[in-house]
Amino acid sequence: MQAFVRIPARADKRTRSGRGARSRYFAALAWLLAAVLAGCGAEQAQPGSAEPPAVGVIAVGEQKVNPFFEFVGKTRAAETVALRARVTGFLQERGFEEGGEVEAGQVLFKIEPEQYRATLDQAQAALGAAEASLNRAEVDLKRYQELRKANNVSQQEVDKTQAEVLVQRAAVETAKADIEKARLNVDYTEVIAPIAGRIDAAAFDVGNLIGPDSGVLATINRMDPIKVTFSIAENWYLEIVQQAAAQRRNGSDPDQRVFQPLLRLSHGGLYEHAGEFDFIDNKVDEKTGTVTVRAEFPNPDQILLPGQFVTVVIERKDAVDRVLIPQAAVLTDQGGAYVLLVNDDDVVEARRIETGQRFGPNLVVEQGLAPGERIVLYGIQKVRPGLTVKPEQAAAPSDPMDNATGTSLKAAERASAGDDADSVGVDQADVGAPDAEEQSGDDAEPAQDESGGERATEAAAE
Repeated sequence: MQAFVRIPARADKRTRSGRGARSRYFAALAWLLAAVLAGCGAEQAQPGSAEPPAVGVIAVGEQKVNPFFEFVGKTRAAETVALRARVTGFLQERGFEEGGEVEAGQVLFKIEPEQYRATLDQAQAALGAAEASLNRAEVDLKRYQELRKANNVSQQEVDKTQAEVLVQRAAVETAKADIEKARLNVDYTEVIAPIAGRIDAAAFDVGNLIGPDSGVLATINRMDPIKVTFSIAENWYLEIVQQAAAQRRNGSDPDQRVFQPLLRLSHGGLYEHAGEFDFIDNKVDEKTGTVTVRAEFPNPDQILLPGQFVTVVIERKDAVDRVLIPQAAVLTDQGGAYVLLVNDDDVVEARRIETGQRFGPNLVVEQGLAPGERIVLYGIQKVRPGLTVKPEQAAAPSDPMDNATGTSLKAAERASAGDDADSVGVDQADVGAPDAEEQSGDDAEPAQDESGGERATEAAAE
């Protein structure tokens, strides 16, 4: 049995009317999308017709610099003496000012000497008694020898008397040794400075009982000159030694060394006196792979104290030519350091470089750049590799000659001001360009594409 359902004519009309409305809606949406795409095409066509962006460039050049290495060192006195008591007794006098200078031979501590002088007198008396006994034994020996010639005494008696002479001679020598010991103990009651130098605080006050077990009474340090011990890596050691060997082969004056040790103090300032190497160890530490080196520095004002930690700056005495560029022009990414180079056609290129030491706001470029090439210093955020630009000659952040060259002491002093130079370089980089990661052409371009794609999507949605 079949059932038939009849659709009213009114409902059929509503269905056809809805289909027509949807068709008109899709037609309007297609027109809007075409208009948006046409607008985007016009926007993309605009940059092609605009002026190339202007950027500040500098020409790469060479400057004379004094390469240097830095190591952490510790100072020690040229000579150190810990004073100790060698006899026991009450401390009677203290003959120095704590923290002051003492001279060699100066009496610093005096222990009561009376008991030791009495012992010396006793030993001298014992020596007199021993000499008297020896004299009697020698007289007896002579008498018995004469009697033996007349056969009035036996040979045994003569031998016995001769042995007594030997015993008394030994007693005399023992008494002399006791006198020397007693005299030394008397001398030891005065603790004398063996070297000249600066003494620290006394460990005991006058009136205390001191002796060999009392420990160190005071310490004298000779601090002019002062020595600095530090460890250098094996590769730096090889470079220093090879440079010295090359100098000897060239017949140069051996006293004119290639490298000179300098000191930077804890406050960042440069120590005014240059030093000289006086010791290089004969082995490499197997645990650290370093070589122990010692340098000697004049210390007439005693600014340096034993036990200080200092920065040892080993600088090459003779300046050498190196390619220097402002640190603000150097960009970094995961691949390392690079710069944006402007070629002869005014097109930007990315060039990988290998950087070396920093001199003020400048960096040494070991590889990757040649003198005369142009690099972008200002306006880095506006360009990317492959873009044509309008280069304009710009001034460097500061005169490289003021930050990288000059006498060896000035170069080390400039190196000690590295923190200030870094802040200068950062400020200039902030003014002229964004962060290094943001300046990378490879990283910046996708960010622009993504932002442009988002704008196009929003416009299409509208």
